[in-house]
Amino acid sequence: MSVASRNLSDLGLRTSQPPDSLPEPSPETPPELPDQEWEIRTGRAIFVLQETLPEFFKTGLITSINKVTGSPRRPNSLATPTINPNFLEPPVMPEDEEPIYSPNVRLSYTPPVELPPPFPKTFHVEGFQLYLASSAFIRRTMLALYSDLNVQVTKLVIDTPSSRQSDSPPSPSRKRRVNREKSIRLRQTVTGNARLGGKPSEWIIDSTYTFSPVTGLIHQHVINSIHPAPHQAVYDALHLSMSKLIGGTGPTTTNGAAYNGKIESGKGA
Repeated sequence: MSVASRNLSDLGLRTSQPPDSLPEPSPETPPELPDQEWEIRTGRAIFVLQETLPEFFKTGLITSINKVTGSPRRPNSLATPTINPNFLEPPVMPEDEEPIYSPNVRLSYTPPVELPPPFPKTFHVEGFQLYLASSAFIRRTMLALYSDLNVQVTKLVIDTPSSRQSDSPPSPSRKRRVNREKSIRLRQTVTGNARLGGKPSEWIIDSTYTFSPVTGLIHQHVINSIHPAPHQAVYDALHLSMSKLIGGTGPTTTNGAAYNGKIESGKGA
């Protein structure tokens, strides 16, 4: 079945290559970082999330840092990305900047109540540009509906596997895999006042960010829960927004590498 024949409502756009957690050796495989550099990179990413997510509605999503100072870099534009021949290709990073997200970063969310067809059980968005576009859509929509939006990071837990005692020492490869399993569980409280009527609203969002054991970049972002859960109208708006972003009513291949992916239903995920 061709990509164009699938329905965009699956919202499972992904690149042709899987996330970089367990890459196969190839010329395109990113080089593995030394342990110390990997720890520094993941630590910087955690710092960026903790410091910049509270300013999300003012600055947009912060996705890179200054290599020398480690300080977060603000985006050059807060506009929602639009389709162009290079839209789905990895962005060109200035020499003095370092990303905190993988080019193949994957976002997923499973609503607590399964939505009616044609919506999938689990929503998937894969690829940095689509991840960035999704964040821009959320920011723009919330700013249109609410005033005085505020974000607080109320909980941040770093998860790493505990060292297991063994009679025999682990092999070097085993040691690397264990030491480089790192994720963070993050809780945000979002508050705002409805522009229509002024009613105050509050949402609690629990997410898990997982780091690549190879690059130290964030390569998975799972939204575990949103309370209260979004109304179906939000998904309808997201469907429409992504349709306009890619062009037409469904996904199409554009200029080869510009859209080199597929749609996933996410059912059974």
